[in-house]
Amino acid sequence: MDARTYLTRCMPTRKQVDDFVNPAPGLPAEDNNSGWTFDSELGWVLKDSFRHDGVDRSRTYYHYEPSEARRHINFAGEPCRIHTYGNSFTHCDQVSDGETWQEYLAAHLQEPIGNYGVGGYGVYQAYLRMRRVESADPAEYVILNIWCDDHFRNLDAWRTIRFGQRTPCGFPLPHLRADLSSGRFSEMPNPTPSAEDVYKLLDADWVFATFAEDPMLACILAGQPAETAADVVPVTLGMPHAAMMGGEQADDGARQMARLALRSTQRVLEMTQEFLATQGSKLMVVLSHTSGVVGQALEHRPWWDQEFVDYLAGQSYPVIDLRDAHLADHACFNLPVGEYLQRFYIGHYAPAGNFFTALALKAPLVHWLDPGPKPYKGN
Repeated sequence: MDARTYLTRCMPTRKQVDDFVNPAPGLPAEDNNSGWTFDSELGWVLKDSFRHDGVDRSRTYYHYEPSEARRHINFAGEPCRIHTYGNSFTHCDQVSDGETWQEYLAAHLQEPIGNYGVGGYGVYQAYLRMRRVESADPAEYVILNIWCDDHFRNLDAWRTIRFGQRTPCGFPLPHLRADLSSGRFSEMPNPTPSAEDVYKLLDADWVFATFAEDPMLACILAGQPAETAADVVPVTLGMPHAAMMGGEQADDGARQMARLALRSTQRVLEMTQEFLATQGSKLMVVLSHTSGVVGQALEHRPWWDQEFVDYLAGQSYPVIDLRDAHLADHACFNLPVGEYLQRFYIGHYAPAGNFFTALALKAPLVHWLDPGPKPYKGN
């Protein structure tokens, strides 16, 4: 498939753009773009909505503070010294307000935790949101939660190029572009910085002129069967997916793409440290994973991101890898891996998975915070 044909199949409908640019609070999820809405700097943010994606086929409800953090349930209105950033595993998609790992922790630690996660973000977008929020309302403690695909998302100029037309946040976004000769990354702004610009996605000539030379597109076309339609492209385009599956299943192109993506996250972490140092804030990194990647760890298969894990081991900030927590927990059961994972996942974490995350983070947070949270003072 040539670049123009592929990009043409990626183009949204006018209704999709309308819903993205101006979703109306209170409308049913299917008429409200499930809450995703245009933001000139970050690509998108979230608005009040509900979705049909919860445990036992329930609806899930999403509401936001004036700061755009997800609604505080526990200790709302009290000073907040912990802010969290990342994608949907930080935002806690597929659970309602109050069922997030931040709220479980807030109830236990007796203090609020700010949830600034946004579904679909890469690490770079999360960093940009962190800069915006922390510049206005700095927190002493900042948690950056990184999920498997977030590394690759750093390199996306237009999410639909890699995901296909199947996500309400399949729009252009700020990103990093790699110089393969130097190994350096350049910060690139959102290609559609105004609402009017988003409508340019309906113009095939503009789309081709803007994205035909995109490095991610070249990677996709190199591994794309000629007959595959854009609306059925695998979630990580095949190449990163193969890289995350690891071992012999990953070809050289997939491994190179994974290495580039992981190194882009290392660069974002360097920028994050530099920024937080100017704010006088402390950083913790939490690694979240798909059920498949956790399953690989439980089966004692090689970790696809071992290079990145090794990099993190050399950093001064605390790092919590939820694979380690699942490995320790699974050892307490006599359950097949798949049956064990069903306890926690419904795609994203179910409420039980978010509670598991809260338990995994509890002790590290108590040790990290100074002064310690109220329930642990005097221990």
